[in-house]
Amino acid sequence: MSGPITDRISAVIAAQVVAERRRQSLTRDELAAAVQAAGGPGTFTSSALRNIEIGRRGVTVDELVQLAGALDVSPRDLLGEYVARFGPDAPAASAVPIGGEVEAATFKAIEALGDLDGIEAPLAAIALADARALDDGAGMATAAVSKELRAALTQLWEGRDGEDEDEGEDYGPT
Repeated sequence: MSGPITDRISAVIAAQVVAERRRQSLTRDELAAAVQAAGGPGTFTSSALRNIEIGRRGVTVDELVQLAGALDVSPRDLLGEYVARFGPDAPAASAVPIGGEVEAATFKAIEALGDLDGIEAPLAAIALADARALDDGAGMATAAVSKELRAALTQLWEGRDGEDEDEGEDYGPT
């Protein structure tokens, strides 16, 4: 259910998307295609984008990340005045202290990818957060967190050249 705050945040995100799309001289068709290329569903069309831009519907978290990836900006860049509610920017991945075994292995795998582009940086942050949760004992949600970690890492590795050296390694329960 959306309310005034959600509607206002969605309006700010929509305005940021429009401004960035225009700054990059992209049409709605071009941006919608880029969102699909960044992992968005085939149903994310120029009509869906138009509905977001004119406030007919809000933006999902998935769409926020996919739009940011397609525009080659941080999701934080699309939050406008609401960015301050989410604290300071996250430190660079290399500055993140490594906790347990799963987090260390995840960090090493992400580091091996080299420079992260578009949607890869937010996916890496999600993967590290999931790995940290697993190391901290995710409790009843261990299987769900493990599945989310696998999904984030799979998305990161898709489209990358070379074979996965740890293909047969067990990353915990699914």
